[in-house]
Amino acid sequence: MYLGIDLGTGSVKLMLLGPDGAEHTVSRSYEVSSPHSGWAQIDTDIWLAALSSCIRELPGVEGVKAIGLSGQMHGIVPCSGMSGTAPVALGSAITWADQRAAETLPYYKTFSEQTLSKLGNPPSAGMAGPILLWLRDQMPGLFAKIDIACMPKDFIRATLTGDRLTDYSDASGTLLYDFSIQGWHAELVRAIGLDMTQLPQIRAGNSIAGFVSDDAARRFGLPPGIPVALGAGDTPAAFFGTDLHDPGTAQISIGTAAQIGVPMAERGIHTVMNLNLFEGVRPGSRYRIAAMMNGGLALEWVRRQLGFSWQDLYRSLERRGLGTPSDLIFIPYLSGERTPHMNPDARGAWIGLSLHHQREDLALAALLGVASTIRLGLDTLLSAGNSSISQLRLVGGSARFPFWRKVLAAMLERDLLVSQQTDSSARGAALMAAEAIGERLSPSFGFDCEHAESYSWMKEYFQKQQDLYYKIF
Repeated sequence: MYLGIDLGTGSVKLMLLGPDGAEHTVSRSYEVSSPHSGWAQIDTDIWLAALSSCIRELPGVEGVKAIGLSGQMHGIVPCSGMSGTAPVALGSAITWADQRAAETLPYYKTFSEQTLSKLGNPPSAGMAGPILLWLRDQMPGLFAKIDIACMPKDFIRATLTGDRLTDYSDASGTLLYDFSIQGWHAELVRAIGLDMTQLPQIRAGNSIAGFVSDDAARRFGLPPGIPVALGAGDTPAAFFGTDLHDPGTAQISIGTAAQIGVPMAERGIHTVMNLNLFEGVRPGSRYRIAAMMNGGLALEWVRRQLGFSWQDLYRSLERRGLGTPSDLIFIPYLSGERTPHMNPDARGAWIGLSLHHQREDLALAALLGVASTIRLGLDTLLSAGNSSISQLRLVGGSARFPFWRKVLAAMLERDLLVSQQTDSSARGAALMAAEAIGERLSPSFGFDCEHAESYSWMKEYFQKQQDLYYKIF
């Protein structure tokens, strides 16, 4: 058995994957804290407690041959402690959804075009480089104590093994990575005020990072000595878990955020100022990404505010159907936006409220609003030279809800190949674990087709939402 650990923004998911493709999954949810407007952080003890609880619920962990990881990208856990020991978090983990570092982005404009061209990504507030700049300027006492700056999934793995490593995919999303040399960008690292020793060494995600320590074995209920693969960022891990390699196929992943990724036919470093570029798990693989920050993040917030369970929400909307146009517009930017607006100050709104609106109307508007941002992300990818996209895949836990799939296919005006395996990132982590010890499993997954139905009013909804955004922001 191989154990895949996927550290998400709102939950941790664990998958036990057998050599025959049989799987067993468990998960624990948690909430990100926002003590100030635009902040999104979490106490790392919450992650570790959720991980421990999941591991102890899994059957047969004594038979685990290797462990792999996947995790939310871009954020930072500033840590103390030397290699060979579990890192000690110096404060809360600052996640990708955090916008406090927006004030540091003008600093990137002081660098030459040649320097910035090697980053492959436009400066964004929730990435590691700007976050570290913010810590340097606003929390110098904490910054001075940093021994190692961990990415989220690397913090979890280092707690298990004591290593001080990261993989190429996570490194490539930091704004500190030089795509031309596939290593840290020395000029930017020095400019932030860090030494290279304060950043993890970069290795392949499907290689062994270390082994479960005796202390970690006691803490989490695992056998000691299990090999642990480095793993990858959640989006590249999902691509790996679904064997995405065809430049004509794009994959939509909707978790807390929403991403659309397409394999790059060539390994150039052309920076598109409202799209991301990430390294893949396998050598030579790269992906162009449309990154929308408010997928499940916005929908879960709406669900909580309206007092629905997911099952009740979709049951109610199924009864309503899509035959009647929605006259309520939802702008879902609760934590700013990347693709395509690159606006950390964008915020959310329901527009058009009147006395006749019910909870179901607000909920449907939220689904339509998020679907519209995904449509905008796809349009941005297509206009950036990815016009060969002929197939769209859909992965992620929300894909299990038929009504949501129907809304999304209709808004995109495209049929969707819906993965029968919703936990693609956890599966990718388990597959990396197998490869790290020299075993290669078949991805073993299938897709069902969600045919796009045509609703003319959805085109008007999409355009109206875009018009309202530009009027407000």
